[in-house]
Amino acid sequence: MTVSREMEDLEANVLNYIVNHGTFERPVSSLTIKWKFNLSKRRLEMIIESLRVNFGHPIVAKKTQPSGYYIPRNEEERQAGTAPYRRQILTEQKNLSAVMAVDLEEYWRSA
Repeated sequence: MTVSREMEDLEANVLNYIVNHGTFERPVSSLTIKWKFNLSKRRLEMIIESLRVNFGHPIVAKKTQPSGYYIPRNEEERQAGTAPYRRQILTEQKNLSAVMAVDLEEYWRSA
């Protein structure tokens, strides 16, 4: 993986916090991270995405309680952490297919 830029201090701080405080059993909640680093929901999401995509950190989010972020230590933890993303992708594919299947000319003729 080629890194295109240096990691920002805030990204490094969030990463270190997840590494040092998050586990599969006790992930770090987004509320805790947002409070600790004074982040909006969107800014935290952007930082997590950057840590994954730009720097190759396999951060996942556990959606069931206790919910939050962690870095999986084995394949089972990775699969548990990526399951919500897979479900979301399937839902989005279903929605896209439904919208694309509509004949717009026919739709507006019958409206």
